[in-house]
Amino acid sequence: MRYFTIPKIQRWCEKRDVSRLIDALSSNDSEIRKASVLCLGAFGDAIALESLEFIVENDPDEFVRLNAQKAVLNIQKVGIDSRIKMEPAVENLIYQVNIS
Repeated sequence: MRYFTIPKIQRWCEKRDVSRLIDALSSNDSEIRKASVLCLGAFGDAIALESLEFIVENDPDEFVRLNAQKAVLNIQKVGIDSRIKMEPAVENLIYQVNIS
């Protein structure tokens, strides 16, 4: 098992290193899992969704579970918002292509 520290989590959070933050969710230290969940939730990256859903169902720490649930909801919201924001851009692109 890898050795995780809060400073490492902070560095990975600053670098948006989602894969390492997901790895840190397997830590035995609830503080490490808490920090990872909070970072992943702030990013809204769908890559973390499956891991966060597992944490929601299985983590022994209530704080970690609750914040993982918030992270899942944020990722789902970001995904929905992204599709809504992209639709006018796609329509504009189709219009430009049809004119050319």
